[in-house]
Amino acid sequence: MENKLGKNPFFDVKMGTAGAFFLGAIVFAVNYSYGWQLALIAASKQAVYTFFIGGVMTKIAENLALKFLNRNQSLILAVFVPTILTSLLTYGMHSLKGTPEPFISTVPTFVFAPPGFYWWALRKRRQYEKVQQNK
Repeated sequence: MENKLGKNPFFDVKMGTAGAFFLGAIVFAVNYSYGWQLALIAASKQAVYTFFIGGVMTKIAENLALKFLNRNQSLILAVFVPTILTSLLTYGMHSLKGTPEPFISTVPTFVFAPPGFYWWALRKRRQYEKVQQNK
């Protein structure tokens, strides 16, 4: 099974890994004032979560970026849908026991998700348009 770019339509290992390291480090720094142990718990939860959810959400963004003929509609949905889902899931994960500052730990997702998903969606849409031109 493949998407319109011939890629796995469900998960992106590379983007999941990159997001895990990036957001895990930020959450560690946000929670460090509570001690390295609690910061490590929060960062570990964020890293594992981001690997799996980030890998799925980047694929949702990619698939939505390619879904509609209307480029703007595709790009708006490719940013909006995964940003809302990711933000809600991140807050829920940090609301579970172990994160001292659940809302503040979610702020990096609110800040970095929209531009990240936009960059990814635009990149994938351009790749798709290039492939379509060469046909």
